[in-house]
Amino acid sequence: RAVDTAAVYRNEDAIGRVLQRILDDPASCNGLKRSDIFITTKLGKCHLARYRRAFETSRRKLNLDYIDLYLIHWPGTQKLPGDDPRNAENRAGSYRAMEELYRQGKVRAIGVSNYTVRHLEPLLATATVKPSVLQTELHPLWPDKELVTFCRQHHIQLEAYSSLGEGALVDGRQPLPAVEQAVREADHPLTTAQVLLRWAVQHGFAVIPKSTTPKRIAENI
Repeated sequence: RAVDTAAVYRNEDAIGRVLQRILDDPASCNGLKRSDIFITTKLGKCHLARYRRAFETSRRKLNLDYIDLYLIHWPGTQKLPGDDPRNAENRAGSYRAMEELYRQGKVRAIGVSNYTVRHLEPLLATATVKPSVLQTELHPLWPDKELVTFCRQHHIQLEAYSSLGEGALVDGRQPLPAVEQAVREADHPLTTAQVLLRWAVQHGFAVIPKSTTPKRIAENI
């Protein structure tokens, strides 16, 4: 069971309360244990000096002894322009801090989110713990072949968000003829979302589809 969250989503508290209920009474969830749950959360656009507090705040809100996967959410820093050289300094320092958390056993794996090749190249040149995951936007309208090739060459697992093109690929705003044809010609009933998720999985991407509708959540699984 995978849960993807982040400090900026402001739902770590709610997730932590649910996790606490589950782990306090495993029988209520078919014997679900901590090892059955994979929690990803993310370090926000904070300055390096605040990383320890940011991590401990997330861990405390989630009611966990360790985080399964901890990501740097963005390559930029809050209130700094994108071309400010301090962004590179913060990226390098934040990643070193995450390597320390990994060595301390507080996180089981580390990675990054929304990085491009130009962010990954200097990271890999200095990292002592290679990023396990890059979480980024990937779908047929945004396949980012250069980034995908780079990550495969360096054995970094890609995790795709916005697999449905932020809804545009399923609500008629930007329909793709090939996807719609696959839906029509399938041997069994399929939704457009299912075809798009299959596209991602067939490309080797992990997927984290988002929905608030129980029916669609079930379909996506």
